[in-house]
Amino acid sequence: MADTQPPSLSRRGPRRKRPVTFRLHATVVGTEPPLFRWLDVSSELFLNDLNEVIGASFGWVNRASHEFRCGAAFDDPTADRYICPEAVADGDPAVPEEQVRLDELLTAPGDTLFYIYDFANPWVHHIYVEEILPRTAKMPRACCAGGRRDCPADVAGGIARYEYFSRRADPDDEGESFHYVSPEDIITESDYAEPSPFVIEEINWALASQFGYGRDVR
Repeated sequence: MADTQPPSLSRRGPRRKRPVTFRLHATVVGTEPPLFRWLDVSSELFLNDLNEVIGASFGWVNRASHEFRCGAAFDDPTADRYICPEAVADGDPAVPEEQVRLDELLTAPGDTLFYIYDFANPWVHHIYVEEILPRTAKMPRACCAGGRRDCPADVAGGIARYEYFSRRADPDDEGESFHYVSPEDIITESDYAEPSPFVIEEINWALASQFGYGRDVR
């Protein structure tokens, strides 16, 4: 199947003729210590695919809307926006995420994307290319290569609630870290929302089942 090239739009460039692996470092902004994942993804994936990879790796279940941005900062007014189907259906004129391939935006180590999940309780992810690696047909098209901290519970409350319940669940904390979170910042729709364990084997089994190995067929 011929690899057709879309017209160049703003920060989007041409697609690679041969796929590579992007080693992405994705951090949830505002968490301390940082909640992050290393993600190895084929350059042939599209932004809607990356949304699924992020969801599987951090524990998001597509309960809320999301958006990608490409610019100097998340709140950069000149940043290009790439939006989810719900935003498209609402009439947002930004570029649909399923039209944009990763290698149109990411070309070299240090290149950056921003991703927000859940505008009501915003989880902003800073994503940058740490390495560019060669690909073989036996490599998974998406996998989680590592990370730190358990997955947030995908419920209301945002980072403050996550940090509170993370420390509450930590047997070594004994309450010393609770002063980092103000009680008024915690939304308690349920009595307890312990973070889900970060189990890389389960994440990668799910990603391999969804994305397979080798080259993209699109």
